[in-house]
Amino acid sequence: MTIDTLARGITRVPIPVPLPVHTTNCYVLDSGDGVFIVDAGMDTPEAREAWEYAIGTLHLREAHVRGIFVTHFHPDHLGLAAWLSGRLGAPVRMMGGEREAARQYLRPWTQVDWDRFRDFYMTHGLTRVQAADWWDLEQAFRQGLTMPLHVEPIQPDHEEYQGRLSLVFLEQGGHTEHQGLVWLPKQRILFTGDQVLARITPNVSLWPNSCGNPLQEYLESLDRLRGLDVALALPAHETPIDNLHARVDALFEHHRQRGEKVLELLKSGGQTGLELTCQLFDRPLHDYQLRFALGETLAHVEYLRQWGAIRVTEGMPQRIWRR
Repeated sequence: MTIDTLARGITRVPIPVPLPVHTTNCYVLDSGDGVFIVDAGMDTPEAREAWEYAIGTLHLREAHVRGIFVTHFHPDHLGLAAWLSGRLGAPVRMMGGEREAARQYLRPWTQVDWDRFRDFYMTHGLTRVQAADWWDLEQAFRQGLTMPLHVEPIQPDHEEYQGRLSLVFLEQGGHTEHQGLVWLPKQRILFTGDQVLARITPNVSLWPNSCGNPLQEYLESLDRLRGLDVALALPAHETPIDNLHARVDALFEHHRQRGEKVLELLKSGGQTGLELTCQLFDRPLHDYQLRFALGETLAHVEYLRQWGAIRVTEGMPQRIWRR
């Protein structure tokens, strides 16, 4: 494992995850008066071993670590936070809305939750058997999450000083509803979590428990980043981003082209969400990938519907999207 110093007092710790992205970039910020950690990684034996190596290499001590900020509640970010907090004696912090979303997601699920989950996916083209298989995937996803007993909430745009660092906490929607980013205005550095990645487009999906218009929320959040003075963006996966504004422009263009493709596909007639997904993603997808692909497709069609570009027919038993 290579631990990199990316700027004065900023170290990247790549924590392995059993996902296609391979690692979660966690960051250690040395303020000169203590250490602040951004993201924790997924709770696996390999991840704990990697953190033990980093703790020894960076000489992290309990009294020296001021806090662990988790950008959002996905397992490759929040999963190891409870363990790391106990290991270092440091409080865990999240955006207040993200903390509540995590608690709601991790509450005990009931028959009502299963009924809602099943009906959602069956109306978009899945069979009952497929929906049941995806339910099992959802339970496995939840098992990768442990919510720390105490999580300090942070309000959007909160600014605080730690040693020589000024930290501003920004809230962004789309990937999750309240993902937190950390901006260091004096250093012109932005920790982007999963909101902006160097190569791939972050997943923006409509889920069974979603509401509203996640793609609209994502694009509006991205647009706000254009107003920041950022020389270096540090994402939770892949490589650093030297030109944040150019990358934001590329993400806008990707979603514009994807919307045009949806409209083109619907010229031939109405389709279910699953039918559209299988044409938008022209490579074989296993169930884990297909769930995210369908979620992205549904986010796009809902975005287009709310803009009046397409409509939906509430058929039985499936929803059909039409131009």
